Amino acid sequence: RELAKKKEDDDEDTAKNHVSEMMTSNEPDPNKQSNNSNSNLILVSGTSGTGKSALIQKGLGDPAANRGYIFASGKFEDKLLRPLSAFSDAMTCLAKCITVEHNKKGGFSSSGGSSIAALIRDKIQNEFDAEDVEQLRRVLPGCAELLGTRRHSLRCLPSKADAAPLVRSGSGSKLGDVKRRMSLTLAGKESIAQMHYAVRRFLKIVCSQLKGVVLFIDDLQWSDTATLDLLKSIVLDGEIPS
Repeated sequence: RELAKKKEDDDEDTAKNHVSEMMTSNEPDPNKQSNNSNSNLILVSGTSGTGKSALIQKGLGDPAANRGYIFASGKFEDKLLRPLSAFSDAMTCLAKCITVEHNKKGGFSSSGGSSIAALIRDKIQNEFDAEDVEQLRRVLPGCAELLGTRRHSLRCLPSKADAAPLVRSGSGSKLGDVKRRMSLTLAGKESIAQMHYAVRRFLKIVCSQLKGVVLFIDDLQWSDTATLDLLKSIVLDGEIPS
């Protein structure tokens, strides 16, 4: 038991040192724009009950706070069939930190005196169309205050009655079924790609106004495919500030 305990302590110290080195190397250079910083991904694995979550809280949460970063977390739950649940919760936590906690402390304001939340809303109003904002509201409902509102309405979509039928009667019905399935598949992939792009643009705006952001997604073993695909999209985007 003593040997096992010593090994766990050594592993924890090694992980903490790695995290500390990563965060130190990611400190912004005052002579460089923050947009040049690189995002990092850390995956922590191990058997249940070995203190992985506590390690992240101490190894990332405390140093992040000390450096003026925002540490936001979300946790997947077993058998909770809600896509993107932990990511959405982490983004809600991030939004609350920006709109509530840091505004209370007065620590997050621009040189011109405007709050970071106000600057983020202004950028979103200028760079996003109404459809993008509405999509983000559905995916990230806890970020509504940061997203703001748009005055113009969404683009009109044709009603079912106006849409041309995809399936013809007679011998062409099977071909129509195939075309319909292909159309739905392509439409679904396009919608997912648009959602990923909107989330990444949102993160770029948010992170560009902050010193640093740490998103902690806990219990990833209970995650859904939609979350993994979104996280992959975010990690591979080289333009999101750290």
